[in-house]
Amino acid sequence: MNKETYIIKIDPENMEEQLAYAGKLLSDGKTVAFPTETVYGLGANALSESAVDAIYEAKGRPSDNPLIVHIARLDMLDELAEEIKPYAKILMEAFWPGPITFVVKKKAHVPYKVTGGLETVGVRMPSHPVALKLIDLSGVPVAAPSANLSGKPSPTDVKYVLKDMMGRVDCIVDGGDSHVGLESTVLDVTGDVPVILRPGKITREMIVEIVGACEVDPALDNKSEHDLAPKSPGMKYKHYAPDAQVSVYSGDRMTVIKTFYNRIIEVIESGMSIGVMIFDEDALVLEKLLEKDEIFMRSSDKLHLMREGSSKELDTFARNLFKDLRKLDEVGVDVILVHGVSENALGHAIMNRLEKASEGRVFKI
Repeated sequence: MNKETYIIKIDPENMEEQLAYAGKLLSDGKTVAFPTETVYGLGANALSESAVDAIYEAKGRPSDNPLIVHIARLDMLDELAEEIKPYAKILMEAFWPGPITFVVKKKAHVPYKVTGGLETVGVRMPSHPVALKLIDLSGVPVAAPSANLSGKPSPTDVKYVLKDMMGRVDCIVDGGDSHVGLESTVLDVTGDVPVILRPGKITREMIVEIVGACEVDPALDNKSEHDLAPKSPGMKYKHYAPDAQVSVYSGDRMTVIKTFYNRIIEVIESGMSIGVMIFDEDALVLEKLLEKDEIFMRSSDKLHLMREGSSKELDTFARNLFKDLRKLDEVGVDVILVHGVSENALGHAIMNRLEKASEGRVFKI
């Protein structure tokens, strides 16, 4: 592909005027990459099959992987959803605009190319002011997966959108960094009880607090779901993967640190380079171990240490996860080690992404 890609760098004082052109592109069936609070999205008119085809082509994305449709106002939901259950309306009032997608029964005119052949459609109202204004100006619901080549880590920084999408899309809107860092929670609200299809910032615990019940789709923990039609983005195919081999270790803190230490020395001795994504407090311990090792001291430049904030506060880890995987790819490491977390609350979403990024190389020690 070799499209001419128009770049818009947002000035908050002049945002509406700047976005008018991008909104017109969307209404005309063109592709526009834009920021949301979760990650950058690659948008096109959700009601135009040819526009949706352009998304798949730009990303190199399998066409049975459903897309999320973004709206700016509740009245736009009426254009997409056949029915909304009462408890779903309560959840929408609680969490929209925000990082949660609701899977609802679709109206007949919503193309199957958007839904991956399903009778349901995922709908989200983002909270990012640039995304809301852009969708509003376009006048159309906007189908938008993450703005990266299929399989690569989702972009939270516009520089990675430019790297993946320049020449492949019609416009890229630079609105600064995404502050959540993980794609939205996807919640199926077509049944009697809400069911999480993809974990995210809005957790099961938060949903239960509002409506009293929430289940998790068994396919999230079932490694044999690959022959099934995916009900949500991220449930099928390789996702979020850098070029380097990723391994995730969780368990006793000191055991993980010692495992990292041994693996670092092993990789460096073999002549390769290694990236480690680790919590601040554990990095201090690891560095003290490494300072006493002659092999490491001779080749310390082979280690790239990424600090992910405190293990007691996972928001920083979530925000940096995809960005740091991209950074480690940029410096060309051969191996990436990641400190895993407990699969509670936000940790469920983090481990879900790491399971995909590591292609299942997750070890509890």
